Amino acid sequence: MAWGSKKGGGGPAWLALLVALVALWIAWSAYRRTGGTLDTLVANPLHGTPASAPPAEAEGGSDWRAALDRARERLVSRRDEVQEDRDLEAVQRDIAEIRASLERAWHGAGEAKEKWQDLDGELDRLQRQLREKSGQAKETLDGLVRRMKDAT
Repeated sequence: MAWGSKKGGGGPAWLALLVALVALWIAWSAYRRTGGTLDTLVANPLHGTPASAPPAEAEGGSDWRAALDRARERLVSRRDEVQEDRDLEAVQRDIAEIRASLERAWHGAGEAKEKWQDLDGELDRLQRQLREKSGQAKETLDGLVRRMKDAT
């Protein structure tokens, strides 16, 4: 039997293909959210990390200090905007990106898990204060930058 010779059989096949593509997209999004990249998925075992190792464990979780330094620099660069209540939505988006990058960096770094949870809670509080346009946001940001500096 040749393709297309039967009438009415193509609809369910196209629907199944569409559902499969949506499921693949959701799975890929979840994998990327946990810090996975295409490089780690298809890594060559001869060059170091096996393909099955999670990214943070493959790196030993040692780069969380560098990620913390980058996050602190990004927060410091946004200090003037917070102080002057200017472009707070962009600052909130930046904080969300900082939280996600720190979560990826600290995934698997057992000794730093409590530090990450504390800092993530403070970042969440800062985001809420920015959403509410609270006057305490600047003080929270300054305290958070100090804590990040002490954590490294």
